[in-house]
Parts: sequence; C-alpha cells; structure tokens
Amino acid sequence: MGVKLLKSQRLYVKDLGLNDASFLLELLNTPGFIQFIGDRGVRTLLEAEDFCSKLRDNPAIHYRVVFLQSADIPLGIISLVQRDYLPQPDIGFAFLPSHFGKGYAYEAASLVLEDYFANQKAPIFATTLEDNVRSIRLLLHLGLTFERSIVRDHQQLLVYKKDPWNH
Repeated sequence: MGVKLLKSQRLYVKDLGLNDASFLLELLNTPGFIQFIGDRGVRTLLEAEDFCSKLRDNPAIHYRVVFLQSADIPLGIISLVQRDYLPQPDIGFAFLPSHFGKGYAYEAASLVLEDYFANQKAPIFATTLEDNVRSIRLLLHLGLTFERSIVRDHQQLLVYKKDPWNH
C-alpha cells in the first residue's frame, strides 16, 4: 500500500500522520465510533499520538485521513486492515457526525477502492455490526455484497465482499 495522495473533486485522502493525532482523538471518542467500532481508550492527545504511531508501525493496518479540499479540514478516516480471520484486507470508515449525509464517505471510499483494485487483483472485504445501518447502506452502495455472518469477540459481524472484476 503506497504513500499516495488520492483526490476527488471535493476531497483528498492521505496517509495518517502524527500531526493527525488531535483529529483522531476527536473521532475515536464520537458516540458512533465507540458504539460500532469500539472504545479504543484514547482520551488524551499523547495517547492519540501513541495510537497513531502504533497504527503507522503495523504493516497490517493502513489508515488514511479524508480532508475537505476547500477548507483543508479532516472529515474522517478510511482504513484497510488485514484481519486474521479474513483472506484479504477489510475496508472500514469512520467520519465525524457533523459530516454525515453529505456523500463524503462514499466519495472517499470509492477513491480508496479504486486505488486498491488498481494495485491488487484480489477481493476486498468489510465487516460491520448488524445494527450499523449507515455502514451497511454505504457498503452496498460501494458495490460490496453480503457474504456471511460470523462471530468475533462475542459479537455477530456481517461480512461483505467485493471482487476486483466487478468494481
């Protein structure tokens, strides 16, 4: 996964950097992140900086920050994570609530998927909780299809998949 700036008309997406720690601190503590992704226990800027470093140092995790070009402000993240229970990476996304419903997640995730499929001739997966309706709607809009239901860490997860030949 290269260090590459991805751009659309409204957004740009760049690799997570240590200077994104204050944004990550805010995002990790939103109710939706805690409810649907999990409480990471990051409560201070120093903890957020440490969390950024751990993410950046882990080759199985690739976080990208989504910015609004016109204001140069961070809106959310798109992640590609190689999970031990999936054969290929899992795409994930999280946005600040103030940016919901504006198409930013779809636009940014489309950029990341396009880049992924340009470099990988392998499927991509996504997992979500069954009550995360917004996430499911976005996954379907992005062209992922429901594959199966699994249990991980005592939670029922829905697994979605997209093949490279129908992106």
